[in-house]
Amino acid sequence: MIEERLAQVVKGYELREVLGEGGYGVVYRAYQPQVGREVAVKIILPQYANHPEFIRRFESEAQLVARLEHPYIVPLYDYWREPDGAFLVMRWLRGGSLYEALQRGPLAAAALGRLIEQIGGALTVAHRRGVVHRDLKPANILLDEDGNAYLADFGIAKDLGKQVSPYQTDQTSVVGSPAYLAPEQVKAEAITPQTDIYSLGVMLYEILTGQLPFQAPTPIALMFKHINEPMPALGQMRPDLPAAVNVVIQRATAKQPAARYADVATMLAELRQALGLAAGSAMAAVDGGAYATPAPGTVTGTGSGRRTTYETGLIELRPLAPPSDPGLYANPYKGLRAFQEADAADFFGREALVETLLERLREPGPFARFLAVVGPSGSGKSSVVRAGLVPALKRGALPGSANWFVLELFPSADPLGALAQALLRIAVNPPNDLVGPLGLDAQGLVRVVDQVVPGGDETEVVLVIDQFEELFTLVADEAVRAHVLDT
Repeated sequence: MIEERLAQVVKGYELREVLGEGGYGVVYRAYQPQVGREVAVKIILPQYANHPEFIRRFESEAQLVARLEHPYIVPLYDYWREPDGAFLVMRWLRGGSLYEALQRGPLAAAALGRLIEQIGGALTVAHRRGVVHRDLKPANILLDEDGNAYLADFGIAKDLGKQVSPYQTDQTSVVGSPAYLAPEQVKAEAITPQTDIYSLGVMLYEILTGQLPFQAPTPIALMFKHINEPMPALGQMRPDLPAAVNVVIQRATAKQPAARYADVATMLAELRQALGLAAGSAMAAVDGGAYATPAPGTVTGTGSGRRTTYETGLIELRPLAPPSDPGLYANPYKGLRAFQEADAADFFGREALVETLLERLREPGPFARFLAVVGPSGSGKSSVVRAGLVPALKRGALPGSANWFVLELFPSADPLGALAQALLRIAVNPPNDLVGPLGLDAQGLVRVVDQVVPGGDETEVVLVIDQFEELFTLVADEAVRAHVLDT
């Protein structure tokens, strides 16, 4: 099946070469003729992409990762799910991976300094946005042709794939990358930014010594070493390095997350000091902003106040927040753009309204699950549903709602076609035609959901219909409009 996809065109992407394959999927080099660029397309295998928990979380997690913006994070251009797999479209980098580079020999000091700056800045931005990578390792750090390092392959597929088998005990099938797993990952405890810091410490040890800190005959034995054995002292392998470098690695890989660094920026600042490296520009990309102010004692001019005429002077930029706390002054406002589900952490001040909507859905009666959110254009209807109500449902605000499937659609001029396309995002083994069954009668939607949506009789689907007025402004056929309203 892997080779069969070559030369196929998938949503405008021409699959041209297999770049790699693993337990969760296959990565292809592809070409996007509309833009004239080459990309990497990761296709997640159906046995994972069709699992109910994967389907529930895929779009929201992919949306969150797609919003990560940093010069050294591999951008996620596009994503979607179909019954035969889930698709992630990313930038393609021609320089291979850090893993491949390390096979050719250790990094020079200058290359190491650049690497930790670039990956550290990328991780800091991800953590600020509430995203933990979860699978930090050399194979997931990609290089361009100039040797710049980019953080790739956030744990969308891997983390969601865990829902299929949260903890596998056979010695040949282990979720994650055992050589870099933090103890809390092995023990299925809470994942935090300190989880990435642990993996970064392991990776730093490997870069400096040329080997991993722990060796074991099986993945399970290796994971138990991460839980129980202390990190080997760096001086055993690299006595030429300052002892302060070992201190950084030991703290980063402490068994208890609370004993590790509070954030990546603090860890890298101490590492730079230990190695005698100057700060680079990559970490500057995570500052929360800066303001300009005249440097004391450098300004000359005539007049006073607003009438001052400046002749000479130096301007210095002062950060609004130090790199160690880059999210302190992050702007939560979206301007004219509606909030999305990924913005839930920044959606404030509508808690009472969200609770009112939930109370409406809790009411008994045949129409309790029909909810109309009405208001003037631009009043925030879409925002309160996407960033308020939907996240609350996914947190389990109503009995069983954490397991519901949530679909968003716009009626457009073809509302049955739009509904069919929305259902395909969560469908498993659908028939070739969904529009026909949907249009048979008022119970068509119920029958289709029972047929194609995983989860059995207890499955519930929430349809979020935005721009509902399109049903009246764009649909020309009165019979179609009446059928959709009856449905």
